[in-house]
Amino acid sequence: MVEHFLQRGFTEEQAKIKAVLEDKRFSSVCAGMWNVAHLTSGVATALDKTKLSQSDRDILKEYAQATCSDYCAGCAYICDSILPGAPYVSDVMRYLMYYNSYGEQAEAKRLFAQIPIHVRNKLLSMDYSLAEARCPQRLPIRELVAEAVSKLA
Repeated sequence: MVEHFLQRGFTEEQAKIKAVLEDKRFSSVCAGMWNVAHLTSGVATALDKTKLSQSDRDILKEYAQATCSDYCAGCAYICDSILPGAPYVSDVMRYLMYYNSYGEQAEAKRLFAQIPIHVRNKLLSMDYSLAEARCPQRLPIRELVAEAVSKLA
């Protein structure tokens, strides 16, 4: 995938931003830009009028399908309704993503520490089986929560 987009003149990240900007369901993109190089790249992407081809969109769709079980889609309403005692499961998953995928370990730990202590203390003892059964991404929620507690607590 990376090689495909580099041949087209932009990075994988730029292709993802383009995909969102070209989708009429969205009116903006909120992308993390940790330094001037990221900012410059993001601005260049937004200003560049090159459109994604059907092949580009197909590659992004294949990538999304292949990796959708690797991340929480943030549909907290599902977990929150099933796990009323722990309404922070999607937050915990997002913080784990910050830690594992974005290299933002300190920020992930800082955010995790803001979850009320009584909720953090219950995270490892909850039954996640119904939430796992209803998860559109089919995530192993219990395992991921345990990983998050281990890394972020």
